[in-house]
This record gives sequence, structure tokens and C-alpha cells, in this order.
Amino acid sequence: MSVETLPSTADGRPQALPNPMYDPAPGIVRPDRPGPVPDPEVFCGWAGETVAALDPTTEADPVGVLANLLSASSTIIGSGPFLWIGNDRHPALIWALTIGGTSVGRKGAATNTARRLLKAAVPDFIASNTRSGLSSGEGLIDMVRDGNGDKDPGVTDKRLWVIESEYGITMARGRREGSSLSGILRQAWNGEDLGVMNRDALHATAPHIAVIGHISPRELRAKMQDAEMAGGTYNRFLPVFVHRTLLDPGGRGAPDELIDNLASAWKTVLTDARRVGEVQLTPEAAQFWDDEVYFALCGNESDDGPLAEFTARAAPYAKRAAMVYALLDHTDRIGEDHLRAAWALVRYARASAAHVLGAMANGTGDPDLDKLAAAVKAAGDGGLTGDEVYRLFKRRNAAYRSDLTARLCELPGFAAVQVPGDGRHKTVYLFAPPG
Repeated sequence: MSVETLPSTADGRPQALPNPMYDPAPGIVRPDRPGPVPDPEVFCGWAGETVAALDPTTEADPVGVLANLLSASSTIIGSGPFLWIGNDRHPALIWALTIGGTSVGRKGAATNTARRLLKAAVPDFIASNTRSGLSSGEGLIDMVRDGNGDKDPGVTDKRLWVIESEYGITMARGRREGSSLSGILRQAWNGEDLGVMNRDALHATAPHIAVIGHISPRELRAKMQDAEMAGGTYNRFLPVFVHRTLLDPGGRGAPDELIDNLASAWKTVLTDARRVGEVQLTPEAAQFWDDEVYFALCGNESDDGPLAEFTARAAPYAKRAAMVYALLDHTDRIGEDHLRAAWALVRYARASAAHVLGAMANGTGDPDLDKLAAAVKAAGDGGLTGDEVYRLFKRRNAAYRSDLTARLCELPGFAAVQVPGDGRHKTVYLFAPPG
């Protein structure tokens, strides 16, 4: 794959043309935001550069814009690109549930920011392949149905991006007795053929469907039931907490010049990505997966409850998201930077679920941070030494352990103190319950 008509970065990625009004911000993660804070690594590559360029033009949360771009582009790219996870063939599909307050979440603004850009890049797709109003499994199949001879030619383009601005209504519809919606959604996430056993015998072969949903934290908590989560519908979504991060009384939006420049690059990237087949990890990314991601994901396998159910598909999502990051960077090889970005996004999704579901008392949303906090509490009055932290996370590098202990000390009740040692002071990590 190559880019011949666009300016490129040193590593070959497409680069937006400079805009005199809105230069990409060097850092778009605001640490004073409420709720969890995404690691800046999520804003990787071309996707991240696009979010940075658009950030000054919208009140939407940058991570919300990112989630919409990843979800929409995964649909536009189509069913060609895939990767193997064990013996499962995974398509490039990202489903996201943006969760934010009714007046401050700016969930719709995030979707509209992404949609405006993609409408300029691929207008036919946005006009013909974007839908809303999920009501039944049969209705979803009908949108991508196979033909039935001369009676019904069916749908040729099986790509579909579903935008549900009131996902709470969709959840209620899925709970109706006899509804096939939840089961069909699970099949669609897997990229399986869709069908229902009824008189009309609806079928859809090789569909490629992604869903982006909007919901408020209160509504999510009110409508969610354990039985639904155990069924596996909602762990198909990456939960993404969003909050307004900019006050823009004028509401100017992005200038046309910026949209046109970005859209030109996106059109080329998406067109070329549709030609890709199997996507694989580079040796460096594979090593990072083995050393860092896999063991962290497996660390909480014994957990149960709402948070664990909601984030049960973190492992495949880490690789799916990494695949989309790579495709948007004009390559069919997942680099370490793509996998780091996807891993950061999955961690943020887990933290979002913990924050929204009120599970912070049982976990921070970060498996390693939870493990360290539990070890410090178990150490009692003597605390946990730096050597013991090293033994707990010896697979991690020093920078990672340093960041982990720093974040621990930001949690209520935790502190690092210097105590006399053999010839020099040593650091001990302590916990004292607040209050």
C-alpha cells in the first residue's frame, strides 16, 4: 500500500495539510476532566492526528470523536481485512457505547464531528450505509438482506454503520419477550451470516455491521440487568465515558478547508484499506502482546460481576482496535505503536465501565493497578517495598512500574514513604483507609 498524492510523515502515513486556524494540538488529553482519563497513547497515528486537528473545533470529548472514527472507519473498510485470534477469524469491526451526561456528554457532537468528516470523504457510504432505529433482529437483517430472485434483489453492499442516539430504547427493545435483537447483534459482531427461522426466512450473507450507541450513565445503570450481560450482548461494545472538554459559545465548527484537507487523506486511506486481506502483528508487536498485554488481560480471569461481564472481550478488542489503527496508518502490519494504542483504549474502556457502573470500590478499571493496590493492602502496616513491587511486575519495565506506583499514590489512602534501610533509605508503599 502506498500514498502518492498526499503529503506524508517520515513513516509513510498520510498527513493533513496545514491549516492556519487550527493546528493539531500537541496534547489533547485534559487531566482535569471528570471520571477516567485516557492515556495519550490512544491518539495514535493518523486517527490521533485527525482527532487533534478537529479538537479545537468541537465541544465533543476527543476520545468520543476517536471512538466514532474508529467505529465508522471499521465499517467503511469492509470485510476484506481480518486477523486470526486462535482459530477465530475477526473482522475489522469496532462497536462503541459512548456514555455521558445528557447536557455535558456531547455524545451527539462526537458522532456528528466524525460523520461530517466522513461525509466529505465517502459521501455515498454515509448517505446509503448509515442507519438508526434498531428495533428487532429481523429489521437489522433486512437492512443487509440477501436477494430472493426477481422478487427482491436484496442488498449488494453489506456494510452498515448503525448510530443509536438513544441506546436505552434499544436495550429495552432487546429485553422484550421473543425478541431476536440481542442474538442477532451478537452474530453481527462476530461477522457471521445472519438469519432467523421464520416463515419469511430472512438471511444476510457476509454482513459487515458496526454499532455506535449513546447513553447516559444513569440510564445505563437503570436498564442493565445481569441476565442481559451474561448473554454477552453488551460486552460486544467498548464502553467509552465522554464529557464536554471545551466551551465554545460561538460554535463555529471546523472550517471547510480543514474538513476538505482531512477528507482527501481519509478517502485515500479508506479506499486502500479495503484492498487488504489478512492483517498480522510485527515481531515487535507480537513480543509486546506476549510480555505486556496478554498476561494483564488474563490477570482478572477469576473476577465476576457486572464489570467483568461488561469487559469480557477485552482481549479480542485489543487486537481488533490495533488492526483498525494499522489500516488507518496505511499498513497491513500491526506495529507496536498500534497495539499500545489499542491496549490503552481497552484500559480506558474498562475504567469507563468501572466509573459508570459504580464499581470503583472493587476496582480501578486497570488490572495491574488493582493488583498492586490489593498487594499493598495485604502487606498491612509494614507496607510493600519497592523490591516486592518489582517481583510482582518483573515482566514490566522500570518506566511502567514507576508510572504504576505513581498512579497508586493518587488513589485515596495510598502513599509512598521513605524509611531507613541498609545504608540508604528505601521506598515503602502504605495504605490507610481514608477517614
